[in-house]
Amino acid sequence: MFKKVLAPLCLTSLCLIGLPLHAAYTISNGKLMNSNDVATMSVQEHYSAAMDAYREKDWDVVIRQANIVIKNFPTTPFAQDALYLLGVGYFQKREYELANQNLTSYLKKQTTPKYFEEAIQYKFKIAEKFHSGAKKHMLGWESMPKWIPARDEAIAIYDEVITALPHHELAAQALFGKAQLLLKDEEYKSSVETYQTLIRRFPKHPLAVESYIGVGQAYLIQSQDQYPDQDYLDLAEINFRKFRQDFPGEEKLRVAEGMLFEMKEIYASHLYEIGRFYERTGKPHASYIYYTRIIAKYPETKVSQLANRRLHKLNYKPDGRDLQKDLQEAIQNRPSTPLEQPTLQPRKETKKPSLLNLPVTGQIVQAEEESPQREAAMQDVNTTDKQ
Repeated sequence: MFKKVLAPLCLTSLCLIGLPLHAAYTISNGKLMNSNDVATMSVQEHYSAAMDAYREKDWDVVIRQANIVIKNFPTTPFAQDALYLLGVGYFQKREYELANQNLTSYLKKQTTPKYFEEAIQYKFKIAEKFHSGAKKHMLGWESMPKWIPARDEAIAIYDEVITALPHHELAAQALFGKAQLLLKDEEYKSSVETYQTLIRRFPKHPLAVESYIGVGQAYLIQSQDQYPDQDYLDLAEINFRKFRQDFPGEEKLRVAEGMLFEMKEIYASHLYEIGRFYERTGKPHASYIYYTRIIAKYPETKVSQLANRRLHKLNYKPDGRDLQKDLQEAIQNRPSTPLEQPTLQPRKETKKPSLLNLPVTGQIVQAEEESPQREAAMQDVNTTDKQ
């Protein structure tokens, strides 16, 4: 019984919180209205008062006069333009959610809005504010505190800007902002696709440079957080080559190259751990395969030096062949298909890179065929495992 009484009381309390208690209400044209929203002049006079306040940047008066026009004269042309003024007023008062709602209504009510581009610019600014951390009101009520993150709203507004002005400077910035948010939300595939769209649509834009770096970051983070899939490294190499081709003298090529090198260290370390596992379990022929693969595929890494030392210490010569000759053949063949992975202890985490401010078509590279020597060695591994 108590719960049945308490629930309606809580709902009523919330509804009362959403109402401005200090305002007086009256009946106008058969409607309950805030006394501040009741028209006291003609529609032309109220609209002129709103425009005067707009020019003087008196945003409280702009909001009040625009509300009077919209609520008392909704079918007039003045009410449509008043929506734009109301949106701008709320933006200047940092009520970004209300500003976005009114600007959206303004754009939808007219086929050729008078302030079309200006409204899109304000919507982009709202998306940037939400991107930077501005919050929404709880329950969407103006009287409630701003506690709700608005990153989804930012992405939705970015999409509106991209659709409304697909080849405008704002579209490039909106694409970049959207890709950054998707990357922060760990939606790596969508982030890469958005970066790539920016590069295709604005190939010589400064943000295209940052987008190439953003794509590289997405692949690097996935290599650190997830199982090191060879596809990520192949795609990162394609991204870097495309970046270097489109911007040959760009200083930030070093940043992209550094991320690619860090990925190679991660993959080489993973192979080295497998090689050490086989070495500890008394399978020198298996560890030999992994060490030679590291030297062949990642010769510039620090792990390659470790693998070289282990090889010489191992001094394993399959079928009586010379170690140096076998290494040379491994480098020439450069096997790239992944071997069967044993169960290992988790790899020590690598520190994540910081997200840069400011994408590239990626294709999965086909793995090269394994060399006959590697196939024979793998048969030896399988035979020993069975024994």
